[in-house]
Amino acid sequence: MRKIVIGLWVALFLCPFGLKAQTYPFRDETLPIESRVEDLLGRLTLDEKIDLLRATSPAIPRLGIEKYYHGNEALHGIVRPGKFTVFPQAIALAASWDPAFLESVAGTISDEARARWNQLERGKLQKDQFSDLLTFWSPTVNMARDPRWGRTPETYGEDPFLTGEMGAAFVRGLQGYDQRYLKVVSTPKHFTANNEEHNRFECNAIISEKDLREYYLPAFESCVRRGKAASIMSAYNAINGVPCSANPWLLTKVLREDWGFDGYVVSDCGAVGCIVDDHHFAKMYETAAQMALHSGLDLECGDNIFIEPLKKAIELCMVSEEDVNTAARRILTARMRLGIFDNPENNPYNKLSPDIVGCPEHREKALQMARESIVLMKNDKGTLPLKKGKVRSIAVVGINAESCEFGDYSGEPVTKPVSILEGIRAAAGKGIRVEHAPWEEDWTAAKKIAGNCDMVIAVMGINKDIEREGQDRTYIGLPENQQAFLKEMYRVNPNMTLVVVAGSSLALLWEKLNIPAIVNAWYPGQEGGTAVADVLFGKYNPAGRLPLTYYYSLDDLPAFDDYDISKRTYKYFEGDVLFPFGFGLSYTTFKYSALEVLDKGDILEVSFNLKNTGRYDGDEVAQVYVRLPEYEGKAPLKELRGFSRVHLKKGESKRVTIPLRREDLRYWSESKKAFVVPEGQPFVMVGASSGDIRLEK
Repeated sequence: MRKIVIGLWVALFLCPFGLKAQTYPFRDETLPIESRVEDLLGRLTLDEKIDLLRATSPAIPRLGIEKYYHGNEALHGIVRPGKFTVFPQAIALAASWDPAFLESVAGTISDEARARWNQLERGKLQKDQFSDLLTFWSPTVNMARDPRWGRTPETYGEDPFLTGEMGAAFVRGLQGYDQRYLKVVSTPKHFTANNEEHNRFECNAIISEKDLREYYLPAFESCVRRGKAASIMSAYNAINGVPCSANPWLLTKVLREDWGFDGYVVSDCGAVGCIVDDHHFAKMYETAAQMALHSGLDLECGDNIFIEPLKKAIELCMVSEEDVNTAARRILTARMRLGIFDNPENNPYNKLSPDIVGCPEHREKALQMARESIVLMKNDKGTLPLKKGKVRSIAVVGINAESCEFGDYSGEPVTKPVSILEGIRAAAGKGIRVEHAPWEEDWTAAKKIAGNCDMVIAVMGINKDIEREGQDRTYIGLPENQQAFLKEMYRVNPNMTLVVVAGSSLALLWEKLNIPAIVNAWYPGQEGGTAVADVLFGKYNPAGRLPLTYYYSLDDLPAFDDYDISKRTYKYFEGDVLFPFGFGLSYTTFKYSALEVLDKGDILEVSFNLKNTGRYDGDEVAQVYVRLPEYEGKAPLKELRGFSRVHLKKGESKRVTIPLRREDLRYWSESKKAFVVPEGQPFVMVGASSGDIRLEK
């Protein structure tokens, strides 16, 4: 009885304080978000507001506000904490040319994020920075303008339109579709022209406004306008002498005024310090804090400048409290939209069960995306698919046969990943003997088994030792030891298929001239081995398409630090290439006919007949390129403005319609300092790749 009395007394004593905490207007879900944010902002001290502007934002116990750690990675699955579904790397996602499926994949990734967040008692048990599960620094939508760039695997390729379509789809899928709540925050990065690793902290990219507007910026614009990204990450580099994290033209004029962005901007990690230490654009950290905030940067990743230096800048009247309020307001708005100040029962994402993480349905989706991403690059004399009645023994060799290469920023799968060797063994079954020699640079064991088998499958390529954040390439062929190995295997047994595991383009000239079949598997994720085997044995008809141009050598390219786009990519390059942008073969054939272009005002409707004229069911990726009727400066040869991945059974025909947005048929006028949409019809080209145009009008 005494315990009950004491309990009642404690409850009565604390009740007013509990009610007060619960009845703050910022916790009132019936109020508009703007009103709730202003109420909370008005209750914070200046130091508490400053604490909001750092990636590892501490708790505010007096208001019942828990810590909030920004930042995690989700390019192709969540990196941490724990194990998740690992999808193919981003460049492989782009090779699917399937934004609708990518959007679904992104939704699966953020489902797993919320499910793990729920498992960790809605983040309470998650203590490590850059490991929380509501804010992701993905996708990477920088342009892969040069094959030397080490972060090419993280991107969606060299084309701004394809990147914009895939990037916006990824953002939408990640953030979800609830009318009230964000599932997670998506942060497209690195804004903008982040394209070199060897000098990334001090790089100063010299780029005309025309190239910026037409090439380096449109994918970000698409993520903002059509993806509705809630955040953007600024880049380490400078543009035309001004660091991106202290660039008001970039962060305010373009991003907020031109595009209508209403989210918050976070720096790349340590980038605000780079304003002083690497760019020498400011002499003091206090000045860097002032420049960044006044330019439109809201949140610092790095927990350095936006703490003591910012406080000192305020004391020196370099920064006002209202400057801090502006940034804090944007950050708090995102937190409100995530629902972390609301009753947890009202947020549908809080009902996602941890059981879905790595579940069979998600593994199947990873498998299907891996299948869709694989590009058949060569297939002489019907080498593929392998036929069990004709091929009785296979030698599987090569550096990447046993390994499962995921690429940079990759998590660990819940279930054991499938290597290409394991996938081939499973697909071969009892009817085909599969032999394997572990990778050895002296080739003795491999030569022996290669000479004793009907077919050699050589699994070669590169990995994070060669291309990753902080590591550019200086050579774009296969490593020399791998080339020597391949040539020796080919001498022993020329009945060979090359499977390439890599995240960027490779100069495969000897390989193209000699090896009968080449399959590009990219970094195919946890189910990659099964997907590759499905393609090799014909269970799946490949339809991936290259999101990059494959050049013969670096001699075809200008200097790495030359950002003039008129010298690069399929849009301008007039020389011969190894494999063109958009290229990919199939086990079947397709016929295009009856092109029609209808002007419907805001939409230009491109229609044509597509027929599967071969012996297999399969997908075709029909691509629409345009050349504008007028242009200022050096006109592109062609520009991708629409595409569709179409499934056709053998013998089946479809009328395919691809809408082109009129607003995308534009060029930047340097004289008018604005985009111009020319009057009249563009020249329309429809085909199977940028180098294989079938219809024109």
